Amino acid sequence: MSLPLKRTAAAVATAVLGVVLTATGGQAHSATAPSVPSVRAGGVDATTAKVERLWAVDGDDQKVPSGQKVPVRLKVQAVDKDRKPVKGATIAFSTPGPGLKFPDGKDDTSVTTDQDGYATAPQLTAAGHAGPDLVTASAGTKAQVAFSITIT
Repeated sequence: MSLPLKRTAAAVATAVLGVVLTATGGQAHSATAPSVPSVRAGGVDATTAKVERLWAVDGDDQKVPSGQKVPVRLKVQAVDKDRKPVKGATIAFSTPGPGLKFPDGKDDTSVTTDQDGYATAPQLTAAGHAGPDLVTASAGTKAQVAFSITIT
């Protein structure tokens, strides 16, 4: 009897983006993965630049039927080098594949972290065919985490 393989968000990131995200608990970090930085005057703003790591708090490893809303909104926490929350950082959420969409059919959105360093993405919709998909959250170019969502 063959058991189905469970693909982690890091495995999906490797397959979709061609990069390796190293993971510890709910956190992934990559300096080489593509990201959508928050831009002010041609660069990442000073608050976002303080973010060293993003922790996946909620929303990873979900399953959703095509055409339905993803049940749990994606949530991250941004922390600095001392693992203290970063308030006011811009977190970019991106869906590199065609299967998941933010409101109004968008592939990308940005959210600002609250006083405790949390950012929650708008609710996603499964718009594509069945199979694994990926959403990344990034703060500038230093911190990134991936969420795996399977469309059924």
